Amino acid sequence: MSDEQREFWSKVARSYDRVVDLQIGPGARSLVRERLAREGRLGRVAEFGCGTGYYTEVLASHSDGVVATDLSPGMLELARDRVTAANVSFQTEDVQRTSFGDGAFDTAFMSLLIHFTDPEKTLLEMRRILKPGGILILSNLDPGALSGLDRVRCTIRILYRGVTGYRQKPPKRFGANVLTEARLHDLLTRLDFKVLGSETIRDASRSSNIPLEYIRAEKARV
Repeated sequence: MSDEQREFWSKVARSYDRVVDLQIGPGARSLVRERLAREGRLGRVAEFGCGTGYYTEVLASHSDGVVATDLSPGMLELARDRVTAANVSFQTEDVQRTSFGDGAFDTAFMSLLIHFTDPEKTLLEMRRILKPGGILILSNLDPGALSGLDRVRCTIRILYRGVTGYRQKPPKRFGANVLTEARLHDLLTRLDFKVLGSETIRDASRSSNIPLEYIRAEKARV
């Protein structure tokens, strides 16, 4: 991922939580967090795109330890202030090319991140750092699940809230690799993951709020 992205996210870090909730629906991330809280034991966890630490405490309560990572030093600064769990450490990482060893983690988690990356590179890196049988949990933005006027309203809201909320010029091709649920499933399968489940989560307060797919996939055991 580029230095432009690193700088952009650091500059908008303090606005991020407010803006993203206006873009996708104010209750969407909290619904994902509630779903994450129903997971069983996750072992040793790597979190990517931890942002301000919105999900980190929940992961910590289900794990032996969490390494919470983000490309942006500005985001990590806020996450360190927010998260109090003793079994969490923080470090800067590029999800497409991490410093972790092969098979280092039982679980990897990312939310609203993969569309800002090269999805294939990201998933190949997840496959590398997970143990055989390790679990990948993704919360994936899926505006393609909307149709007609709802998709138009959704697109306008994302652009408007981003421009007025961040007041920063985004990097080129920012968020250009959005995957539908079907395309993400196909890519996971091709890269030797078994999709264990996929649930649609959406703030129902307005019909144009963006669906999020909560996907659990297992790395091949052999």
